[in-house]
Amino acid sequence: MTDASHDLYDRTALPAEFRWLEAGCPRAEWPAEGRIHAMAAHWLEVHSWFRQMHGGLVGLTGQWREGRVLSTEHWQAAVMPRLQQFLQNLDGHHQRESRLYFPAFARLEPRIRRGIELLDRDHEAVHVLLERMVDTANAFNRAVADGADVRTPGDALAEAIEAAGGPLVRHLHDEEDIIVPLLTLHGDPFEASAGNPRPSTGSG
Repeated sequence: MTDASHDLYDRTALPAEFRWLEAGCPRAEWPAEGRIHAMAAHWLEVHSWFRQMHGGLVGLTGQWREGRVLSTEHWQAAVMPRLQQFLQNLDGHHQRESRLYFPAFARLEPRIRRGIELLDRDHEAVHVLLERMVDTANAFNRAVADGADVRTPGDALAEAIEAAGGPLVRHLHDEEDIIVPLLTLHGDPFEASAGNPRPSTGSG
């Protein structure tokens, strides 16, 4: 049975049992040039993009809740392309991690296997939030197309977007605490070569 303190919705930090990698590569030192592996730096850039995209979507939901939209159609045109891009890139990023990088990382450093399994379970929890955003976005689009009242489906979409923020940011931060030191201390398991090309992690 999984320790309840490991659940994404309950965690306030990466459990201490998985933080030992960071001792050799503290987060405070990551901004220093050349301190972390190039792939780790790219990983952080990708995660930064996800945070920025979600923050922008939350800003748009605030406009909706406060009645500051020029029109329903204008708000729809602003939200839907951004939401689609965010969802597609996050899902693709997680697919590549779960199918390629996480198994490779577990082989690279078997002692962190349970930490990798924790991150993989996070993906399942985040996917539920992504599905809720898809479902509420579809309901909102149907209401607009049908000329129906859009306040309730618009509020539901806003709530779905906002609710994803806490768990998503927690997951990204905790994943960084494992993956950045792991890459920096042990190297990229997919270091580009003619026979072993590095898979993309996505970038948004």
